[in-house]
Parts: sequence; C-alpha cells; structure tokens
Amino acid sequence: MPVAPLPSMRHVAGTLLLVLCAVRCMAAEAGIEASLPDQFGNTGSLAAHRGAVVVAIVVDVRRLSTIQRWGEALGGRYPQLRFLNIAQLPAGGPVDMARVSATLQKRVPANVPVLIDVERRWASAYGLDTTAPNLLVFDQAGTLVTRLRGRFSAEREASITPVIEKLLAQ
Repeated sequence: MPVAPLPSMRHVAGTLLLVLCAVRCMAAEAGIEASLPDQFGNTGSLAAHRGAVVVAIVVDVRRLSTIQRWGEALGGRYPQLRFLNIAQLPAGGPVDMARVSATLQKRVPANVPVLIDVERRWASAYGLDTTAPNLLVFDQAGTLVTRLRGRFSAEREASITPVIEKLLAQ
C-alpha cells in the first residue's frame, strides 16, 4: 500500500504562519471592536457605527491638537461621515484616567468626544506610529479600506477624498 508523503517542513511552517496571522488579525479586530471610554464617561466603538462610513483618527494624547484640521476639513465637507477620535495614552507611565479625562474636557470642545485608548489597542492592531495622526477609513461594514498618516495638508486631503466619496456614494 503506498504511503502518502509527509508535507515538507517549509509547507507546514508556511501554513502555521498563515494560521497565526489570521488568529492575530481576528484578535486585533476584536480588540478594536471593544468599547473605549471617552472624556465624559461615555463609551464608543467602531461597531457602534455599523452602516456608516467611519474615519478613525488615532494619535498620541500629547499630539491631540494635530487632528483638529482633519475633523474640520472632512467633517465640514462630508457631514454624513462618522468620526472616532482616539487618543492613545503613552506606554510605560502610570495612567490616571480622571486626570486625562479632566484635561480633555478642558482642552477639547464639549461636542467632540475623544475615546481614550489606555491599552493601545488601535496602535497595536494596525501597527500605528501615533506621533502623528493616523486616519483609518472604514466602510459601512466596518472593514478598513485605507489609511493615511500625517498632519493635515491639502495634498493628503486630496489623496483621501476620492476614497471617502466612493464609499459615501455606495
């Protein structure tokens, strides 16, 4: 009776790597689907905006002022967009949520919720460098369509608006 050859170790290693990547992606997605608190004690999440085009802006809490122009430009142009402003807290230091919330309440307009990402879920899930704003555009199903990193500029806005317009037309 013939014996089936064993798969090569390269094939097994490749398959294992694919499985591990899939598991990591599912875990990352679950992490960003979780609700985060905002500065007012409410919670928000990407999942709460299913059915809408969402722009998540993820940045280090110390660089929060860099997202204002993005919100004004895109929000003014596309009022049907939903925004998730996500402030990632720095790693390594003790986190006092009450202090962070109070600071955000003083510095951010009352109608602008900022989700506070203590565990750095978003940066971990997408490999983000949050020293500058990261715009992640999600379609109505919550699937990441495109991402862009950097402060607001006319060139960056021009590069992302066709994607947003296409999604909003669907």
